[in-house]
Amino acid sequence: MATTLHPIVYWAQTEDNISLKVDLRDTSDPDIDVTAEGLYFKAFGVGAGGLHEYEFQMDFYRNVNPDRSAYRVMDRAVEFNLTKDGPALFWPRLTRDDPKPAWLRIDFDKWKSEDDSDEEDEEDVVKKEQEEQMRQIEKELLETKEQAFADLKTVYLFFFNLLQFIGYAYVVVYLFCRYAFYGKENMKEAFDRAIIPLGICQMFAFLEILHPLIGLVKTGIMAPLMQVLGRNVLLFLVILPNPEVQSDPMVCYLFLVWSSVEVFRYPFYMAGVIDYSSEVLTWLRYTVWIPLYPLGFFSEAIVIFLSIPFYDDTGKFSLSLPNQYNISFYFPYWLYAHIAIIVCLAPSLISHMWRQRQRRFRPKKPRTFHVKLN
Repeated sequence: MATTLHPIVYWAQTEDNISLKVDLRDTSDPDIDVTAEGLYFKAFGVGAGGLHEYEFQMDFYRNVNPDRSAYRVMDRAVEFNLTKDGPALFWPRLTRDDPKPAWLRIDFDKWKSEDDSDEEDEEDVVKKEQEEQMRQIEKELLETKEQAFADLKTVYLFFFNLLQFIGYAYVVVYLFCRYAFYGKENMKEAFDRAIIPLGICQMFAFLEILHPLIGLVKTGIMAPLMQVLGRNVLLFLVILPNPEVQSDPMVCYLFLVWSSVEVFRYPFYMAGVIDYSSEVLTWLRYTVWIPLYPLGFFSEAIVIFLSIPFYDDTGKFSLSLPNQYNISFYFPYWLYAHIAIIVCLAPSLISHMWRQRQRRFRPKKPRTFHVKLN
């Protein structure tokens, strides 16, 4: 069972208010509930443990007023401003239980205790102002550096998705027009025209495995790993070395299915990079795959099956005894195993896409606070 990760939470208080700062960057899908007695928080973001889902719950030392409290989700943190309920006084601690959790810390920048002196020496005031100015300069420099990296990341991801879209769109338009005007005539020529842009796009698709690993995107790694490796193994190890299957119409059908999925996926990613929301693109991204994914898995299995006689007759990629390694390998057996892998993994990938679709189109909870009545 996965261990629940807690974000670092900083707190401070005045006589009337409690301020909380959840140290979680790039927060998404927040589930927040503030009641008079406590706070529940759950969200996906980058915290002390990296890119994960974080969660915590706390019971306040005294009650707060949810109707006069608020929070805001920012790029670098989630901040709460909670209004104390009842007479104005300082709390000895934030939570009802003692000792406090290890992930709860004091925000010294905002902390004010009831023993704070109302008068400070002029020298101390100047010193604090200088320290505050230095902190502000350091903060601005850090934000400038982070903004420059964010801008560079935006430009790179936008043009990466744009070039991938152009490549796959060319394959879709070319193969569709060829089928419309020439039918199944001279499929080898159609293959030769489509393989170059498709092969280039599939090679660059390996970067989609690298992007989540280095934090450029927030998506998981398993889905792109399964899709990119599955397609490229089939393309570069099964189809390209087999001249006989290249003239079969099923190969171009497979290319058309692959590319049709991508011409809707990459524009959706491009829009997301520049924070542009389109209901049409979103619906197409999470709907078009429903007929195309099963058709793609079926076409992949058929193409592999059609390739088996060639590798059986030629012995290509097979290794027979005797040899210097003293091992044998029969490539057609691996092709049969590849078909079995497609049959086993296809439901998992389809289920993953279906969960993404449900999560995308489920009704969003309004960001309001509700008092739970016992």
